[in-house]
Amino acid sequence: MGETLACGTGERYRECHTHLASEISMAQRPLGVTIVAIIAWVSGLLQIIASIFVIFAGMVITPVALVAWLSLAIGIVTLIVGIGLWRGNQTARIVATIVFIANIVLEVLGMFNGESLWSAIAGSILSIIGLILLYTRSAREYFGS
Repeated sequence: MGETLACGTGERYRECHTHLASEISMAQRPLGVTIVAIIAWVSGLLQIIASIFVIFAGMVITPVALVAWLSLAIGIVTLIVGIGLWRGNQTARIVATIVFIANIVLEVLGMFNGESLWSAIAGSILSIIGLILLYTRSAREYFGS
């Protein structure tokens, strides 16, 4: 209540309450969103490290090195998405959703190229869990949708 009085009136009032609402939502981040954000950070960091090793091992422009550069970029984007998820950014949630769905689709398509059903399920499980966690009722409220 003291916070409301300190906010003043007019535009200052709206800015202050937007800031306070943001702080409150940060304190109420759903556990599932926290887990997905941490997984994104770890995944992005590991992808960046592995890419750097491959790039330095090749030291020339080869197809493997080009894939490593692409992997490095994806790792950086994954870290940024993890930060966005942590902060409740709706765009980060959309990007994560697209990546999760793409991963599931690629695993299903892999079955037509000789990948086993169990391998496709194992490869999709984290994406499925991530989608579930990002679209629980508390996660939808956290992301403001």
